[in-house]
Parts: sequence; C-alpha cells; structure tokens
Amino acid sequence: MNRASSGAAIAGLGMTSLGRVYGTTPRRLAASAVRLAAADAGMALADLDGLLICPGISGGLDLGLAAQLGLRDLSLLAVISSFGASAVMAVQTAALAVTSGAARAVACVFADTPLQEGARAGSAFGGWGERDGQDGQDRPSGRPERHGLAGLAAGYGFRSVTVYYALAARRHMQRYGTTSEQLGAIAVAQRGWAAGNPLAQYRDPITLADHQRSRWVAEPLHLLDCSLVSNGAIAVIVTAARAAAAGPRPPVHVWGWGQGHPGQPMASGSDFGLVTGAVQAGRAAMGMAGVGPADVTMCQIYDCYTYTVLVTLEDYGFCAKGDGGPFVASGALAPGGTLPVNTGGGQLSAYYMWGFTPLSEAVIQARGDGGDRQSSATDVILVSGNGGILSHHGTLIVSPHDRRAGGPRRGRAAASRGWAAAENAAGRSRADGDRAGGDSAGGGGGHPAGGPDSVGTVRADERSAPFFAAASRGELLIRRCDDCGGWQGSSASQCPSCGGVLSWAAASGRGTLISWSVVHPRDSGPTAVPALVELAEGPWLSAGLWLAGPAGLAGLRAGMAVAAEFPSPADGESYPLFRPLGSPRPG
Repeated sequence: MNRASSGAAIAGLGMTSLGRVYGTTPRRLAASAVRLAAADAGMALADLDGLLICPGISGGLDLGLAAQLGLRDLSLLAVISSFGASAVMAVQTAALAVTSGAARAVACVFADTPLQEGARAGSAFGGWGERDGQDGQDRPSGRPERHGLAGLAAGYGFRSVTVYYALAARRHMQRYGTTSEQLGAIAVAQRGWAAGNPLAQYRDPITLADHQRSRWVAEPLHLLDCSLVSNGAIAVIVTAARAAAAGPRPPVHVWGWGQGHPGQPMASGSDFGLVTGAVQAGRAAMGMAGVGPADVTMCQIYDCYTYTVLVTLEDYGFCAKGDGGPFVASGALAPGGTLPVNTGGGQLSAYYMWGFTPLSEAVIQARGDGGDRQSSATDVILVSGNGGILSHHGTLIVSPHDRRAGGPRRGRAAASRGWAAAENAAGRSRADGDRAGGDSAGGGGGHPAGGPDSVGTVRADERSAPFFAAASRGELLIRRCDDCGGWQGSSASQCPSCGGVLSWAAASGRGTLISWSVVHPRDSGPTAVPALVELAEGPWLSAGLWLAGPAGLAGLRAGMAVAAEFPSPADGESYPLFRPLGSPRPG
C-alpha cells in the first residue's frame, strides 16, 4: 500500500486511571476505556463495528468483551497478542480494515491488572522465583528444589525477563563500549518529561547519580533502568481519515506501519542484543509514510528498559550502530533536546501499559493536549512497540497532518543517510516505592563465586534424565538432528532446520562467552551469574559461570574461552558450570 492510499486516523483516545488501581478486573477496565474512547471520538458504542483486544498477563480479557459492551453485528473481532508490540499490530489491522472498507470504526484496547494490593509489584510477573521490574525480585526462602532443564536454568539465574535483557545490554556494552551512565541518561531524560505529566506514577526529578546509586536488579541493569508495573486500560478508535476529521477532536493521521520479527537463533551468528526488529519494522513504516529518520520530529519508544530505547534508536537510524550511547548522553532526548523521546515519561516513569503507553502519548502530543510537557515537534511522530525478548517489533508513523493533503516534509538527503545507517546495523534517585523499595545497592558490592551453592538442588525429570546422567560422568550432552546432523541446545525439542527428530549427543564442552549478568535479589546480595555460552558446535546454552570470586568476575570479557566442569553438589543431580579457561579453579 502506498502512502496516498493510507487514509486512516485515530479519532478517539480513552484512558482509565493508571497505576495503583485496585478492586477491578481487566475486562471492566477495558470496557471503561472503550467507552471513554468512543465518547472522545463523538461516537456511540453502536457506531463501532470492530473490536481488537490486546490482553496483558492477568487473564480475563477475551472476545467476551464485545458482549460486555453490548456490541452487535461486528465486522471485525479478534484478540491480538504480540506482547509489547500488540498496540502497533492492532492499529495496523484496524487501519487496513477501515481503509479497505471492511470496517468503519474499530476500537483497539489493552487492559491489565498485574499489581495486587499489599504485594510487591516485582512479583506481578511472577513464575520464576526471582522476578523482573523495578519493584525488585522475590526470592523463595531457603534453597528451593528445582526440576529438569528449566529448573537448572533457574538455578543458573535465568529467573526473569530482566536477566535476558541484562544479557542483551551487556553484549551491546561489550561490543560498542556502551556504559551504564549512558543508559542512566535515558532514565533521567524521561523523568524530566514525566514532571509535566499529571498521570505519571513518578514525577520527582532524578539525577545520574540517583540512577547509579539505585540498586542492581540484574547487572548491568539498575533499578532505574527498568520499567514500572501498572494497572489500567487504554483504548483508541481508528476510522477513515475523513470520518475522524468530522469528529470533535483533532484526528491523528496514520501515515505508515511496519513489523519486524527477527527470529534470532540462539546460536552462532546471532545478532541478539546488537540488532532488533526495529530495522525491518522502521524501514517498512517510514517507507510507507514516505519519510526517513531525519524527517521524524518526535519518538515514542517502547521502553521496558533503558537499553531498549538505546538499541531501538540505533536500529531506526537516528544514529549509527554503536553510537547510541553518546547520542542518548548528549541530551537530545530530554526536554529541550533535538529529538524529544517519550515525552510523557514512558514506561520508566509514567505508566506501563505495554505498547499502548507510547501510542497514547503520541496521540496526546499530536493533538496538542500535552499541557506542561507539550512539545512543538509533532509533525512526524514515530511510535514503537517491542514484544518478548526483542522478538517482535512494530512501528507506526503518525501525525496531526493529513499526508494526502501534503503534510510537512523535511531533510530527505539526511533521511537517506539515516536509512543507510539502519541497514548497516542489520548487516552486523531514589528506589521508587512501586518498583523496588528497600535499600539500594551500588556497583561496589560483593559478587558470588557462582558455584554449586548458587544453583541449589536440581532433580532430573523424565526428559532431562539423560542430560543429568551424562553430567554425573563429566560429559555434556546437547541435541543433534537425526536427519540433517544439525546441533541444537539441550532444551530443543525439534530441529528448526528440517523438522527432524533430535537425539542426545556428546558435545565438546568447550565454547566462548557471549554475555553474562549478575542477579541481585531484593533482600540479599548477588546470588548467581547467568551467562550465554556459544559451544564449539554452534548452539548457545543458557549456562552458569563457575568463578573464583569477585576477581574472576572482574576478568570476564565477551569472546573469552570457557569450558564445562561438573561439580558434585551435596545433593541433587550433577550439572555443568562453565569456567573461563586460564582462570583459577574455585576452591
């Protein structure tokens, strides 16, 4: 579809109370948000003939929402779930529907209630024992007994989404020299924007020193590198542009969209942590809109972590790959900067409504409803969504101007240079109470040795029995395809190349270190050193490192050689830990 045939616009925005909202359900919140959005668009609920539902993690939000709203004879009804990218996918689907004539007015809604009154917010996304988010991590008391390969990974420290993002951030740091202080500049800039947002959960200013003093969650990510946890709902109404123009509120025109699902293999050659789906999604969205990075005047970037903002800006071409650190540290993103980013405070300071956080702020800014935080740089607004562990990406280009009527255009030569940068990338204060609380832990704390004591007790299950039996003999087993001979990780169930059956096969036990983290539960010191190790056979393993204390941790670097060793814990099964070659063997 070319830009002249887009012709879709956001006509209504509905937002419930956000943050510490208790005593209700996602379905009720979603229904309220849709009603608010319809009223904002000057519509009755009966005017809607499409409903796209984006659920969170709490459950209860499904196709039954249509009945609760009393919607009948819908032309479009679906659940869309691409995690943090769902908002972009929903608006894209709605735009396609209204411009093709398949529907006239489509509501897109997200609602979730992960926060529970009286419970730590960090436990909201629970299930792995130590959870992610700025609210900290809840660690089971004592040494839990874990089972199978998933239990072993948890023992190594892979207990939250934050750990995986920490591994991605570390890889970027190792490759390009990105620093924690540069990530902190993003948190400080967004808090500066949040000061002007009455809906933001946190508005008090923070400094870079506050960021650096905030406790570690999973190194290299501090507390203030991580997003909030929020309850609430947001909805938008998408119509044809001409219908939106007849409504009571200024239309927000949808110029372009794109998706990117890189499907990074966790194996040799992977760009995990270095390049994201923003390259593909951004190129598609900007190409459809007829703009490039230099034309974009404002960004609303999905910010589950500060690192996500940095790598996404690189992949869109706002700076060269590897230059994200200096770019974000320059002040460009902050109030008064050259590229306003996350002008409501984003998910780091305002509220966490998945991809509907950046989408809602884009609508607010495009309409001129930003109040104290309103920016004048609203001609071309880029909205991003990110889902999974950098697995799914969506991009929208929106504007207060109707593109078909010849909206403003700027800097085409510079835009081409920006696209080239993105294509090159594809080729290669306080601890806030609703996020963490408790004492902060700076970078000078002690570190675990990373041995059997940190893993705890792991028991084999039926599927993993051969792996643990081999480990007791000092042998590392991974999976290999009976048909094509391709090597896969220990937890693989089918060959992704040919679909063949996998059997256990002995690996060399030698490899290289890709990335690592240090896990810091809320109420204790560091407890584990999870790592990604690339075996000589090619697959990456989610592994644990065996180090001789803090000195061993200080000597780690990406690309160093490691080898599997098989300590014998006092109880449970034997399992491999990886020790850097040439380092002292732990006592």
